[in-house]
Amino acid sequence: MTLLLALLSLAAYFAMPAEWRVPAARPGTTWLQVSARLPASIAVGVRLALILIIPMVVLGIILQAFREVGLSVLTLLPAALVLLVVFGDSQQPVAAPDSPDDGDDDHGDEHVPDVTDSAMVRDAVEVSATNVRELLLQARRRVLSGQLTELFSPLFWLLLASPVAALGYYLVRRAEQHPEEAVRDLATRWRDLADWLPTRLLALSLALAGNFKDTWQVIRERLLKPEVASAELLDQAAEAAEPADLDVTLSPSVGLEQALLELSALLQRALIVWMVMLALHTLWPGG
Repeated sequence: MTLLLALLSLAAYFAMPAEWRVPAARPGTTWLQVSARLPASIAVGVRLALILIIPMVVLGIILQAFREVGLSVLTLLPAALVLLVVFGDSQQPVAAPDSPDDGDDDHGDEHVPDVTDSAMVRDAVEVSATNVRELLLQARRRVLSGQLTELFSPLFWLLLASPVAALGYYLVRRAEQHPEEAVRDLATRWRDLADWLPTRLLALSLALAGNFKDTWQVIRERLLKPEVASAELLDQAAEAAEPADLDVTLSPSVGLEQALLELSALLQRALIVWMVMLALHTLWPGG
């Protein structure tokens, strides 16, 4: 069932129509609005814990109730609905250069821009070739951060634990849009902790999906160091796995777009590595 849920999650992330993504984000937005009414006298950590725990407990009880009455197959339904929200509430990773901008969502998330329809690509028309590489570095960091928090980290917690854990991670990410700054800051720190393991696995996957020797040399000393930021580690791994060679014969915007498409392809190969490992674990006797 884990493999089936993972495939459903990927379908929601990659194939859900853009017009469905706003309704998918609505439960998270509504819950944040409700939780914002918690008394300010309650400690920030307790309020954030309640924001996470209450929906997780409700989902856990529903799943366990189905199992207790011998209807384990029906647990797929509530789990699937939750995963449609978790993975559907994200930036649609379209690869077509002329795709419409999906950043005007009604729910106010600070989504990472589309890798091929980013403002950075458009701005590259007006800058010199020297500055295009700096734009590429900024765009790459944003793309990597977005894919980590919207796809790889929730997928990791789904595979490691259950849809309940994936929901918990999603709620931490959504809590970063809480109206209170103290809650937002704490949510960011908790999300950084939840990202630590997925970041390391993604860095290793980028090595397997790209230039393994060079990438391993770059990340092996930093892989287990807690002080190394996730964004820094992923940026270094992606650069080593798929060096960003801008084609000087192309216009700045076209060269930047091409480099981001190569990054997108690298991330898709890394995702294939994850799914192959999951399939092998599923097919392994006793897996």
